[in-house]
Amino acid sequence: MSFSPILFFSVSVIFTWVVFQFIGKNYALDQPNLRKRHSSSVPQIGGLVFGPLLLLIAWWLGLAPGWYLISGLVSILLGAADDVRHVPWQVKLTVQLALAAYIATIFWGSFDTITFYNYSFPVTQISLLAIFLFWFVGIYNAVNLLDGLDGLAGGFMVLVCIGAALAGNGAFAQLNFVLATLLLGFLVFNQRISKLFMGDAGSLFLGFNIAVMPLLFAENIPFSTTLNTTPFVLLATYLVADTTRVFFTRLAVKKSPMTADTIHFHHLILQQSGSYLASIGSIYFVTLITVLFAAFSFSNLLSVNFMLGHLALLLFFILTPPIQTYVPLFTRLVKPFYSWQINQDTRSPFLPRTLIIVFLLIGLLVSMGLYGEIFKVFQWQNVLGVLLLLVFIIFSPRDKMVMYVIQLGLVILIAQVTWGAELGTFTKLFSILLFVSYIIFTLERRLGSDISNFSALDLLMILFTIGGIVLSNLSFPFSAWFFLALFSLWFGLGFILQRTVYLDL
Repeated sequence: MSFSPILFFSVSVIFTWVVFQFIGKNYALDQPNLRKRHSSSVPQIGGLVFGPLLLLIAWWLGLAPGWYLISGLVSILLGAADDVRHVPWQVKLTVQLALAAYIATIFWGSFDTITFYNYSFPVTQISLLAIFLFWFVGIYNAVNLLDGLDGLAGGFMVLVCIGAALAGNGAFAQLNFVLATLLLGFLVFNQRISKLFMGDAGSLFLGFNIAVMPLLFAENIPFSTTLNTTPFVLLATYLVADTTRVFFTRLAVKKSPMTADTIHFHHLILQQSGSYLASIGSIYFVTLITVLFAAFSFSNLLSVNFMLGHLALLLFFILTPPIQTYVPLFTRLVKPFYSWQINQDTRSPFLPRTLIIVFLLIGLLVSMGLYGEIFKVFQWQNVLGVLLLLVFIIFSPRDKMVMYVIQLGLVILIAQVTWGAELGTFTKLFSILLFVSYIIFTLERRLGSDISNFSALDLLMILFTIGGIVLSNLSFPFSAWFFLALFSLWFGLGFILQRTVYLDL
């Protein structure tokens, strides 16, 4: 089977939908309480879909070694047990240490040097084991701690995986791209108001994936005895900073580090600003910055000054009281924008504006098809993926999540067709016209461009576009116009759907 993102996405959507229909009302229900924002029981089944799907695809396509498949499956089972029975933290820690020890035995003697920025450190196997145990357990649990708002952990992982896929190569890049695609299918159901959560089965598996990224990447470099940690510390910067700060804060007030509370950064931003979009958007933005630097560091050395700045910011975030310092700063930055978008008097749809966007969107699609490899659409994997999405769209209830499936399906399919192609003048022209029209309609507060109704996927598309344009200007082998065209396609199609089929939702 060839590599088909549209098929992976459609399978993720269909399987999540089927599992939700069959066990969504009874399995691992997360009950509302004072610490949580949902007002009704929500099933924690997302990780039971995208986790096993990734392992199955990775096994089928030969994208991951045996130790990854075994450890990933154990992580999913551990999380699933915790979702249902609330496994004591001592048991979970024991399993995690056993997993780390198992993986360490696989790589015993493989590395004798660790690189961090411009520095190389010779290490013994015992010292390397100690470092790996500390890193593995910390990162393994960090995604679970991040999973506190609809779309937050899933969106964070999409950014990390896409960054790793664009900067990496071989099986490492493909595995992360498959995971990002599967997570997009999950995010359709996990956006506010969430129909389901990923649960510990999902968050522990995702934490495991980040924790072993350095090893997966190293396996793509034959005969190397050096373990490069720089890109992966950068990718995990937010996880390291927030988890470490919360850990020491709980110890300082003589609470168990394992006690759940609301002192994570996303909780503090939400409490201070009152904006869900500002809360997840600020973390997405910070993640994008670290992902861009990580992607650059895969093939370029970052300076010592950058290393010192990175470590200084980490220490500042960890050691400085957030309520008295940077949380108010973030709040002041987003407050004017938040006040503007919640006070919008969205105007009724006006047919000529809708027709303008329809005309521009058709022009963009036709031009991208002409410049791209349109024959790819008719490969059986892609045809099957499109058919599965059509089945979902036809038989699903009329819901806004279906609109996002349509948008994602079209964007992923067009991205497949045009990836690596030299986009022509007409594609660039229609992209610019759509982009400018959408910005104007947003400033005019037209229906279909209401920022207050943005989803996690809308924010991710904006950041994906920004990140792609930045990387293309750093000599990465793709065009900035490719990302701008996908951005215009996404928001142009969303504008039309919200003013027509999904007008009253």
